[in-house]
Amino acid sequence: MERDFSKLDKRFTSYFNSKERVEVVWKKGFGDYSGYGTRTEGKKARFYVGRSTGNQPIYLMLLNRNSIGGAGILSNAVESIKGLKIYGR
Repeated sequence: MERDFSKLDKRFTSYFNSKERVEVVWKKGFGDYSGYGTRTEGKKARFYVGRSTGNQPIYLMLLNRNSIGGAGILSNAVESIKGLKIYGR
């Protein structure tokens, strides 16, 4: 069976490919209390974007670049995404 990438949120593709850390702002009414990211009372999260395996992959929130797994990103809860470039690397 061929892998189906059609349900991946295109807003995260460039961050997945570049391995750049992102900061996501959640829409009002959606809070993230999973422990990912920073202490922002659930309004924001900072993470690396990973991708699951299987026939229909999803994007994942990874705490570190070398994490072996993470929580799925609820795309319809995302208000905005910004890349967090690390300068001097």
